[in-house]
Amino acid sequence: MVSVIMAAYNAGEFIARALDSVFSQTFDGFEVVVVDDASTDATLQVLEKYKEERLTVLRNTTRSGAAFSRNRAIEASKGKYIAILDADDFWAPGKLQAQVDFMEKNKRASGVGTYVYETDREGVPVKMLRFPLKPEQIKCSTFFRCSFVHSSMLLRRSFLVDKNLEYNADYKGAHDFELWSRAVFCGSFYQLPEPLTYYRRSPDQISAAHRTMQENYAVKIYKVLLQRIGFVPSEKQLESHLQLVGMGSGDLPAGDVLRWCLKLHEKNALVKLFVPRLFAGEILLRFLKYCRDNSIGIFRTARLQFWLHVHMGIAVFPYFQLFSRRSKKVKRV
Repeated sequence: MVSVIMAAYNAGEFIARALDSVFSQTFDGFEVVVVDDASTDATLQVLEKYKEERLTVLRNTTRSGAAFSRNRAIEASKGKYIAILDADDFWAPGKLQAQVDFMEKNKRASGVGTYVYETDREGVPVKMLRFPLKPEQIKCSTFFRCSFVHSSMLLRRSFLVDKNLEYNADYKGAHDFELWSRAVFCGSFYQLPEPLTYYRRSPDQISAAHRTMQENYAVKIYKVLLQRIGFVPSEKQLESHLQLVGMGSGDLPAGDVLRWCLKLHEKNALVKLFVPRLFAGEILLRFLKYCRDNSIGIFRTARLQFWLHVHMGIAVFPYFQLFSRRSKKVKRV
């Protein structure tokens, strides 16, 4: 059985579509556990309209946060698998079936996500988000970005229990990324190359205040990841890394970011936290994106990339991955 867990706070506008997408799944061996985080809108009234025996609704007496609510939902659930759905997102009808089939065939898999349609507020797809597909690729990618969309994930319960994994409530703005930043190092994660999840980007998510909070918590996560590979990063090293992942102030020259890329490669060659060839490829792709985002220019970018190839001293050419990993805009009919 699959336990679909959901944390809801003032989600009255969207939660019906989220739940309807669950109850419309072609796979029917599931339960749904929703924790209402002391909502002040119509969320609870919407939930009370559902007369489904498979639906359990719990309510926090005071607002306790999404991490607490999700942990509570997991604790109250009973399924072999845990499927995560945010209250403002929704699924394609075949999502659970495809993921359960994959997990049943791949007994060593800890979890599996999917490609994702990012939508506007009305739920209309705007672009398709694509990610690395296999465990070691995903692990390398997670060092530089969150490589999963939360609502796409299906996890094996036994993995969470055996590894003592749960959401960390101290990371209020990025508790999903924080969980994945730990989980990928103790399990095997995959992605299905099908857009079976619809991720709604609402105005609250793109507000300046929300974005600043998320970035502050993401900085803490990147510090921990750098410590995992063996750095106690100086202020300049941290800023170089933040610029590489697309979060820095932009004050450092490109040469400093380039040399930081080489340091990352050299450190991993010593500690072997990542498969060296795959990690080198990920570094090259991240630096290429850094050059593009900062308008470095095509000829200078080529020269810097060549320098990085030479000094890494490893034969890798990751650029074909760009065709399978870049987001694709959805054409409206």
